[in-house]
Amino acid sequence: MTHIVLLSYPREGRNCEMARILYGVMGDSRGHLSRSLAVAQAMPRHEYLFVGGGTVHELAQAGYAVENVPMASTIRRNNRVHLRATLANAAKVFASRGPVVKRIAEIVKSFDPDLILTDYEFFTPLAAAALGRPAVSLDHQHILTHCTYQPPPGQYLNRFLTCSAIRQFYSAADRFFIVSFYPLPPTDDSNTEVFAPIVRGVVKEIVPTPGDHVLVYFADGAFHSLLPVLEARKAKCIIYGLGERPPTKNLVFKGESIHGFLEDLASCRYVISNAGHSLISEALYYAKPVLAFPRNYEYEQLLNAYFLSKHGLGAYGLSLAAAERILGIFEQRLEGYRAGMEAHRIFGYQRLVHRLEALMGHDLDRDESRSRDRQEAPWAYS
Repeated sequence: MTHIVLLSYPREGRNCEMARILYGVMGDSRGHLSRSLAVAQAMPRHEYLFVGGGTVHELAQAGYAVENVPMASTIRRNNRVHLRATLANAAKVFASRGPVVKRIAEIVKSFDPDLILTDYEFFTPLAAAALGRPAVSLDHQHILTHCTYQPPPGQYLNRFLTCSAIRQFYSAADRFFIVSFYPLPPTDDSNTEVFAPIVRGVVKEIVPTPGDHVLVYFADGAFHSLLPVLEARKAKCIIYGLGERPPTKNLVFKGESIHGFLEDLASCRYVISNAGHSLISEALYYAKPVLAFPRNYEYEQLLNAYFLSKHGLGAYGLSLAAAERILGIFEQRLEGYRAGMEAHRIFGYQRLVHRLEALMGHDLDRDESRSRDRQEAPWAYS
């Protein structure tokens, strides 16, 4: 865990095109961390100060300054959100909001950023508002509350609880930049924009190849009941999320490894996982179909899985009890999913970079940005 003492940041002698960006990041999952790192890597000339808890301290290992603050994390157990534990943790963190907001406000004064971003971090936009400074939300969660769509059937309580929490606790920013592999129209385009997903540099370094193995990843290691189903399929399955252990039959268990995981992802036949947006985006970047099992009471994951299926990029199931049947149907449709990926052009980061730079007063050439977008990946939003 890294804690820095902010003293002074003289601006004399700095390149006028170099800006300071204060970046609040929710650190309870790697999706927020991956996205914020991808943004920083896409805009490398600027100086960053990250604020957050949980996994955010890992950014210090990449050379970034990090300030640790409390985190209202979502508690997950057995592939579902543990509502009681999540609410208890949130109540504890929110009770300390006054001192934490004051502390971040002092950080803002000392660092004097040109841009304040927040990826689902609770305190940063509150501190910005207290100082009368604008903050930009850059995440995926606000697609649930700030875009227009026909919701999947059922799950009304799930949707109500999730969207209510987002509106109440995580919507204090002035603008909302949403990155998503399923573009939806904003409900209010005066303060909300939707962009293509953005991936980390380490993802782009690995060239995808066709393979025969199946990559299986479940973040909370709750999918033991799926193992007999995978053993019956005979195909080699490389499994992350259960820790490293001796192989059994066709199942290979691996420990946590960023490069190892991405290499297995880039060379797999398809992916079985939860329905986290970042992992789905990285799988689609490599053109790998996804069979998703969204966590219970995590409406964003349900929506990710729903639109994954709706766009013909994969399939999903709501219960592992039907996993064998769902997996069989999924495998029969693999070629159709791959064809769907050719038609669903979803990647490119320069339009987002252009907008962020414009907010800081930097006028980038739009045609050049679009050209870079096309060179960045085979798929891009227009």
